[in-house]
Amino acid sequence: MAKMKIKKNDVWIDMTPMSDVMVLLLTFFMLSANFVKNEVVKVMTPQSRTEVKVPSTATLDITIDTLGRVYLGTDKVVTMEYALDTLLSKEFSKYKDQLGDTKANAAIRATFKAETQIGIPFEQLAAYLGKTHEQMSKQLKESGLPLDSVIEIPNPNKETGKDIYSEFQLWVKALKNGYKKWYKDMERKKDKGEPIEIDLATTPNKLEICIKCDQNTPYGTFKKVITELQDINESRYKLLTQYKKEE
Repeated sequence: MAKMKIKKNDVWIDMTPMSDVMVLLLTFFMLSANFVKNEVVKVMTPQSRTEVKVPSTATLDITIDTLGRVYLGTDKVVTMEYALDTLLSKEFSKYKDQLGDTKANAAIRATFKAETQIGIPFEQLAAYLGKTHEQMSKQLKESGLPLDSVIEIPNPNKETGKDIYSEFQLWVKALKNGYKKWYKDMERKKDKGEPIEIDLATTPNKLEICIKCDQNTPYGTFKKVITELQDINESRYKLLTQYKKEE
């Protein structure tokens, strides 16, 4: 009896839909992920049993290291750039030629926007941004924003005729106002029907201050930072700690 031969066909699977799904998933995770900021100055926070989580975005991070040096940072580039331009237009206008938004300063401003922590006195900022990455890291670790600087701003509504701020206070005010401006810009775009990259319903409308100290940070410096914040009516903040497990 003759045997029947079954014709064999090559199996071919169309992977195009699978590739499309993978690309969509990758795009989704890239756009929705919050990347960890590479902080030059790192601290070892004390432990506590508090389980309240701080937001991963829209934070104004104040870092105080073991020697009491103070640094500021935030996760939005546009906030930092707006803060810089605000200070250049008012209190630090004499540095506008070095740091203003011009073609000549494009490289320096790009370096500034890539920074994750602000910790250099304003008078040294232009020279600092012109250095190599290694030199910048070294100088940042040895510097910090001055808490004892005195910057006078005319105010006819006061008996003294002026307000007095430190550089630290001016940066805090400028960064918070910069975030507000960015948020309002997003609201205006949404009202006009223009596409925006965030969901306003889940995005905070202001920066939340988070203070991160090393467990060996001098108490005097910590107290000074709190006083500086209170002097500019910033009395709400979170203290960052590590969660301590039950032994």
